Amino acid sequence: MTQTSLKNIPPVFIVSSGRAGTTLLRGLLNGSNQIHIPPESDFITRVYPFYHNKQHFSDEDYRQIIKLFINTSEDNGWEMTENYLLTCLHEQSPQSFADINSTIYKAYLQKVGLETQQWGIKRPVLIAGIDRIINTFPEAKIVHVVRDGRDVSLSYKEIHQKGAIKFGPKGVVTNALYWIDGLRRIEEINDIDSYELRYEDLLTDPAAELKKICAFLGIDYEKFVTDQSNLITSKNTVLKTQEKLFIRKISEIKPTNTKKYLAKMSKLNRFIYELIAEPYLRKYNYPIEFKIVSFPIWLPLRNIAYIGARLFNNWRYNRRDIETYNK
Repeated sequence: MTQTSLKNIPPVFIVSSGRAGTTLLRGLLNGSNQIHIPPESDFITRVYPFYHNKQHFSDEDYRQIIKLFINTSEDNGWEMTENYLLTCLHEQSPQSFADINSTIYKAYLQKVGLETQQWGIKRPVLIAGIDRIINTFPEAKIVHVVRDGRDVSLSYKEIHQKGAIKFGPKGVVTNALYWIDGLRRIEEINDIDSYELRYEDLLTDPAAELKKICAFLGIDYEKFVTDQSNLITSKNTVLKTQEKLFIRKISEIKPTNTKKYLAKMSKLNRFIYELIAEPYLRKYNYPIEFKIVSFPIWLPLRNIAYIGARLFNNWRYNRRDIETYNK
């Protein structure tokens, strides 16, 4: 695929309510050698409130933006130095928030020798700023990965129990409300070019799901790195890493890696989760264990809980953005 044809591939943003296989999908898509999704970043949504309406960017703006990018992106700004980013911004002189983002992302691709590929961004929490992404890149394609919220809850629980780095909601109620709030944010955006992918379907038939995603993104599925005997042939270090990641992610696909909640979540917690999340479990075709949770009597209570969760999350995200900017 030529550089010219890659211009027809719009930027892609991979989002979810967390612990839903977005890293798996990133590894698979990076195996296409047509799009490259760097380590995680939520720069675009966290910096949006402060710069999206700006029409002129000064050298001082560039320096502040670089610090914000480094603070909101993995590997200290994808291992790009402040001097390198400042040079790229000076050379391109972007004067809109969209161009600022594009310049930084393309600077990374140039640094790692993948400038002929299209960039994509992956971070689950971006789901809370879908409107900001669309306002910045109206042509963007959104891939929304959904996983059964009960398994998501278990995954967050394991992080809190084992991991040195702890993130995400704690407890079955907060997990359910966080999962639902993400789904509702996607649901509320009109005119969004999105593709919803169930994690469970990707595990069951990865080839079929990848073909659908590639068709949605405008990627040539046949150019995927699929012949493992011929892998790791690139002289480019990042491409080698890309191919290794593809192999590892393929090996991680296990169709049985679903419905863990049936064995690992107590019956009481399963009931509580279904009581809160029944409409969205049903919407995404996940099984309902307790019939009583489908009774209409629960609807007003759910709506109150959903509104409360939205207000709390908005407050938390706004506080986080301000703290990031003031660092």
